Amino acid sequence: MHGLSASAALATELEMLERALHTAEVRADRQRLEALLDDDFSEIDRSGRCYTRTQMLRHLPAEGVQVDIEAKGFVVALLAPDLAQVRYRSRYRHAGQADAWAERSSLWRRQGSRWRLCFHQATPAP
Repeated sequence: MHGLSASAALATELEMLERALHTAEVRADRQRLEALLDDDFSEIDRSGRCYTRTQMLRHLPAEGVQVDIEAKGFVVALLAPDLAQVRYRSRYRHAGQADAWAERSSLWRRQGSRWRLCFHQATPAP
């Protein structure tokens, strides 16, 4: 992967922000989502569907289902001074049944002193 080496502190911070988006507390809290999702946020999910920030701000709080997300293998690369990529592998569990694994990639942009998620993509993995 190309990019500048991310410091251990930055890698930890971005992994924590990414993992926060996996928690029921954050997913159900529109204000916290608004703070984490960049105004230009977009997502392409495992099935290839595209979502805007507005759609995700409606969808996630209304999810209403306890989702357990298993994530591992986080790698963080600093692509530019204010842009970082977080890659990892995950699977979701709904009602005790696990979905297939997906390779995930997120782009985080620094705005002032905070990082906000501007793009996320999931690709089905074997």
